[in-house]
This record gives sequence, structure tokens and C-alpha cells, in this order.
Amino acid sequence: MVDEKLSEFIRLMPKVELHLHLEGAIRPETAIDLMKRNNSHSKAQKIDDIRRLYRFSNLTEFVEGMRTVSDNLRFLEDVCRVTRELLQSLVEQNIRYVEFDCAVQKYVDLGFPLAEVVDAIHATTQEIQTKHDFQAYLVVNLVRSHGAKKAVHLVEEVAALDHPFIVGIGLSGDENKYPPELFRDAFVLARQLNLHRTAHAGEGVGPESIWNAIKKLEVERIDHGTKSCEDDSLVDYLVEHQIPLTQCLTSNLRLNVVESIKRHPFGLFNRRGVCVTLNTDDPQVFGTTLTDEYMLAAKTFNLDAHQLSKIVLNGVQAAFIDERTKDQLRLDLMSEIEGLMGNLGLRRIGKQTAKKIASRV
Repeated sequence: MVDEKLSEFIRLMPKVELHLHLEGAIRPETAIDLMKRNNSHSKAQKIDDIRRLYRFSNLTEFVEGMRTVSDNLRFLEDVCRVTRELLQSLVEQNIRYVEFDCAVQKYVDLGFPLAEVVDAIHATTQEIQTKHDFQAYLVVNLVRSHGAKKAVHLVEEVAALDHPFIVGIGLSGDENKYPPELFRDAFVLARQLNLHRTAHAGEGVGPESIWNAIKKLEVERIDHGTKSCEDDSLVDYLVEHQIPLTQCLTSNLRLNVVESIKRHPFGLFNRRGVCVTLNTDDPQVFGTTLTDEYMLAAKTFNLDAHQLSKIVLNGVQAAFIDERTKDQLRLDLMSEIEGLMGNLGLRRIGKQTAKKIASRV
């Protein structure tokens, strides 16, 4: 049980999120509106139908539900609406920095030039940023099922676009059917073109998928990485090289990556010194928020305000931004966290400790 002060701290605490799919953030109400407007032939006709699609019992049902809903994003205004609703939700949770990803190839295949897709999402983001104090950037999601050739071509297009809103590329999809090495060319090219890189690994497949993402794709962070716990040498490697894991507790639980929340290795990773972050993955699909994820972590792994603050700062360390921007973000977050602790009567971190944490690389 999380006590009242800690609950309030989590609710008000400035947060960072790095593993968040735009297509997994479609509200049921929005899904129904889009289905009606776009003359969808989906069997889902009511909000409760969407909620039932989001109550899956296995990976196949999850994929089917996601596709049924996200396939109704057919126009850029649809994408902008979902972006706007997502960012408004993040602002309400005091999320101060976010990198969200988008499967832009989906919209390019519908006939929209990449530049128009990115500009539309960026303009919507700027619209929200003018009203609130937060930073948001885009990670271009390479979907495994689209194939290796499309991945290479998309990386070339992203690099040519050279848009400041895009901070990197990611890789998502079925690890069993599409192992990391299939996308080596795309990731080698991304590295040569100075694009940051992350990949889903260790969610549906064991440690070998994570090793391949690190060694063959040369990723800078791992999305999920949950099954790293099955290889002690891999955990040591993650600690030594400070390769971040963007962990998603509710997602892993709902998709049966772990048997129970108490069996989730997040607590182990955190104790061992892995750079772990907390994230929602697909918030509307899994019925969670980043605030919920912090509450769950605090309750399950007995984390206090200081430990939760460190996880927030891990998010800064793992972000795909330059070091000067990271330093300023750390200082801003630590100052806000220190003030919040004082207001709630929690033991403060202290100026020296806060300065040390905030200035670490």
C-alpha cells in the first residue's frame, strides 16, 4: 500500500516518458468517432466494443485489437487529434519530457509525404507546448512486419528530412518472426547518419534478442528488455555500459511476459544498477497512465520518493537529446522535486546530493 504523502508525491512529481506508441493512445471515444467518420466496416460500433477489444487474453487478440482501432487513422487530422489528446493527458500528469513514437510508414503508405506527416504531428505538439511547460519529440517507429527494405528506405527519408522534431528511430513488432538481425542494414545506416536508435527486445524472446539488438543493431537503449533477467552476464553488461531499459509493467503483465507483477524483474534491475525507466507503452490499450505505473512500482517494489526520483532522472539519462539539454532538464526536475518534497513534508534529498544526482552523466 502506498501511503497518502507518497501517493500525492507521485501524482505531482515531474515525470519523463520514453516508451509510448501514438497508435496505442487512441481513446475509445475517439476510435468510435473515427470509425463513423471514415465509414469503417468494423464490427466495433460502440465505446464498449472498443473496450472489449482492449480486454485481450493473448498476443494475437492484442494485435487484432490494435489493428482494428489504429487502422481508422486514415487522415492527418486523425493523427493530429490522437496526438493532441495524448499530449493533453501527459500534461495532466506533469510529464515534463516525452519521446513518443509513431508508425509513420503507415501514413506514407496511405499517400501522405513523410514531411507532411511529421510537420502535422509537430505542429500539433507545438500547439500544446505553447500553453504548457514540457518538451516532446518524435521517434520514428520501424515496424518489423513492413520488412527490411522499407525500413532502410524510411531511415534514408528520415535522414534526408533532417527534422529537429525527430530524435531517433525505433523498432517494434514480433521478435519471433522478425529477429533484430534482419534490420541490421537500417540500423547501421541510421548510425552512420547520426540518428539515435532503440529497439523492442526481450519482450517476446529471451536474452539472445537483446544481445542481437545491442551487438548487431548497436542500439543505445532497449525497449522492454524484460527477459534480460534470464542472463546474469547480460544484466552485468547493461549495468557496465549503462544501456537503458524502458520498462512497461502493466504492458508486460497484460501480455503475459511475466506471470505476476511480483515476478517482474524491474525491482532486480533497479537494485543491480541498470538504468531503468517507467513507461506506459500503449496507455489506452492497457488502461494505464504513467502515474499509475509509478504507483504500481512503488507499491510492488517498496520504493520511496528518493528512489522514484532517481527513476525519473534515469529517463533524462536515457533521452535522445544533447548533454547540455539533459543537464538543464535534470536541474529543473531536481529543483521541482526538492520543492515538492518540502511542501509534502517528505525528507528532502539535500542540496549536495541533488547537485550530485543532477550533474551526473
